Amino acid sequence: MADTMEGSDMRNAMLAIIGAFALAGCSKSVEGTYNMVNGPVPGVVATFGDKTFSLSSGASGSYEVSGDTVILSGNSLGGTYKIDGGKLVGDRFSFVPRDPNDKSPINRGPRSSGNMPTTGGKAF
Repeated sequence: MADTMEGSDMRNAMLAIIGAFALAGCSKSVEGTYNMVNGPVPGVVATFGDKTFSLSSGASGSYEVSGDTVILSGNSLGGTYKIDGGKLVGDRFSFVPRDPNDKSPINRGPRSSGNMPTTGGKAF
């Protein structure tokens, strides 16, 4: 009878491990490239990696997925976004998946072109 109990315990342990991996695999992925919709400036593109994000305008940070919610924590962008199909929907603006064939301009944010007027060697 001890052999039967050990076999049963081992089977239950294996089922628990398989179940844990299955649940871990169920977490939603938001990795990819998105266009920002209704953002403060047009043409901002967001790239979501494994646990980090960056915007073409220069903002970046980390994120976590909890159920149907994405929580952004960044240097100039944060907040909670609802996963709605492939979109990330927030209170102020949203992110929609960017089509790989999308050729619309990308806002790169304020960048120095090297031709800025200077005074005393410093851009003003």
